Amino acid sequence: MKTNTSSRNACPASAGEGRTNQRRRTRRALIDAALALCEGGRRPSFPEVAERAMVSRATAYRYYSSVEDLISDAMFERAVPPLESFCRPGHDDPAEVATRAARTMNKLLLDDEVGLHAVERSFMSAWLDNPPESRPPRPARRMQYVDPIVEALKNELTPAARRRLAHALAMLMGTEAMLSLRDVVGASIDEALAASGWAAQAVVRQALAEASERPRKRKARSAKSDGSRLGSGQ
Repeated sequence: MKTNTSSRNACPASAGEGRTNQRRRTRRALIDAALALCEGGRRPSFPEVAERAMVSRATAYRYYSSVEDLISDAMFERAVPPLESFCRPGHDDPAEVATRAARTMNKLLLDDEVGLHAVERSFMSAWLDNPPESRPPRPARRMQYVDPIVEALKNELTPAARRRLAHALAMLMGTEAMLSLRDVVGASIDEALAASGWAAQAVVRQALAEASERPRKRKARSAKSDGSRLGSGQ
């Protein structure tokens, strides 16, 4: 009797995806609970947030090292505006859209640098304190901006080029980018925002320039090949 290896191999991947989705739902529940409890103008305790989110305190601590870190992340979540509220991917200049997205995301982070550092501390603690199979996933909010920008270029860029562009843009938005600019190189807030916006614009323009150059190179190679065949036939 033959074993269906494709079905057997698909199970672990499906199970892993299910666990990841569950961890995302748990983080979402914690953030929603924190926001709801903060509506009254007070700072809730970790047990209160865990109870409202219907998870144990131990589970909550796997995601955030303190209630302050959780509240900072929740407040940032609420502050992030939809990409469509300030630009139109697929209609506006994609390089300008990337600039606005990077500056918007990063300005929100720099508006509360204490919260920025607190949230990054929680992300690092969650990574260090949990085994690989149990680490809660990062919220990846920057991808709410990056993915539509890249998807709008599907007619101009190959799948590989779009994937590379998404990776490049992800490096320019978010906590790590701002910590590098502020804490490592000592950029001012204005310099950090200008640099991230300029870099986002540059990588989009470079990706489009490479895409437009590819047909010209193919045409040149084809002309050279045709010339070689003509020459060999004389």
